[in-house]
Amino acid sequence: MDGAVNMQTKVRTLEWVRDALEAAGALTRWHAPADVSWTGATIDNRADCSGRLFFALSGERVDGHRFVRDAFAAGSPAVVVSDPAVADAMEAQSIPYFLVRDTRGTLFELARAYRRHLAARVVAITGSGGKTTTKEYVRAVLRAKYRVHANRGNLNSLVGVPLTILEADEHCEYLVCEVGANHLGEIDALGGLLAPDVAAITNIGDAHVGYFGSRAAIADEKGSLLKHLARGGVAVLPRDDEFFEKLGAKVQGRVFSFGRSPAADFRLGNVTFSEGLLRFSVNGEPLSLSAVGEYNAVNACAAFAVGDACGVDARRMRDALASVPATPGRGRVHVVGGVTIIDESYNANPASMAAAIELLAKAEPHSGGRRIAALGDMRELGPESAALHKALSRNIDAARADLVFLCGPNMRALWDALSKKNRGFYAETSAELAPEMMRSLKTGDVVLVKGSFGSRMSVIIEALRARESATA
Repeated sequence: MDGAVNMQTKVRTLEWVRDALEAAGALTRWHAPADVSWTGATIDNRADCSGRLFFALSGERVDGHRFVRDAFAAGSPAVVVSDPAVADAMEAQSIPYFLVRDTRGTLFELARAYRRHLAARVVAITGSGGKTTTKEYVRAVLRAKYRVHANRGNLNSLVGVPLTILEADEHCEYLVCEVGANHLGEIDALGGLLAPDVAAITNIGDAHVGYFGSRAAIADEKGSLLKHLARGGVAVLPRDDEFFEKLGAKVQGRVFSFGRSPAADFRLGNVTFSEGLLRFSVNGEPLSLSAVGEYNAVNACAAFAVGDACGVDARRMRDALASVPATPGRGRVHVVGGVTIIDESYNANPASMAAAIELLAKAEPHSGGRRIAALGDMRELGPESAALHKALSRNIDAARADLVFLCGPNMRALWDALSKKNRGFYAETSAELAPEMMRSLKTGDVVLVKGSFGSRMSVIIEALRARESATA
């Protein structure tokens, strides 16, 4: 091969996969029927493998090579491996395979080849918070007019984004990808892979500051997406953010700004919550969401700007946003046995934690109920972690929270800063905290549940659901 994929070959065949891997210089040998089709890729043999290439990734705890037979038995048309001994075993058992030098790198290169083939326009979304929610809003807005493919969940990593690309239908008109990073250079790599037509940055905050060192460094990392904008591309940027000017200076194409600022191209206004709906306006257009929190209105404002850049009219966007259900763990509200639960259990950073506590402040308990916060650690904050956790005491005081339940070693700093009258219970883990909190609840309470994913605050939500069953 001369580095080019044979464009006469049908893309969704194993022959095309062979050509693409040879062009990338990744293929050592292969044994697979050329005309067999594939529909995507997976790294998990427990997921739906039917039609999907199985990439045997090797990690610190699990080696995917152990599961290649299971993946083939579950419907994978071929497996991609880096262990010659495993390849020999596959050939002896007539299991189709591609032997490569590095399965992780090969997944990325195959996605690059397929991305070049796709005619779809690409929207890439990054930021310190709100990425997944904004991605869901953008997906809904664009689906009002186009055929759209987007990440499932938050598959936004150096593995997740390639998987998303490879799942995209050849005939989709828009590919919407959330892009995340834990380390320097990852956004740059994913930006180069995607070459987006529209790049949106939700905000610059403290999430992962322990990895990056400072918010300025985070702005540089997130902003590296912008240099990969396609010719004539549009950057959608947060006008209220202190790094707006710095981000805008990186853009060669057009900039659409969003936010509360009078200078924003897409200006958010009139945010209220009533009758179970978050109501707001963007440039005077009345909109609503099945969600809580002004931060979700900001996310929707960003999606509105993206939709406008992609040619979707305001009426379609209004109807699409109104139809998006609240996402579990990201602001969904439950009423359980007379207790109102604000489920923000999926993730947390200092900015999103402050916004969620403000939301608790605006909540009105019923029948003598109380405002209660159940909070878990904010992870990956580096040397400033203790100070950032302790600082939340000011937000707790401003929210007039009656009781605070905390878990995790980092939350100890907040516990020590709380006044005694606010202290509910402290535990090392959410599993230890859950029963203590359940014993304290009464009808009319409003409870905010929030923490980083690793703090497993979903355990609290599960305990609350169990309480609902017990009182039904």
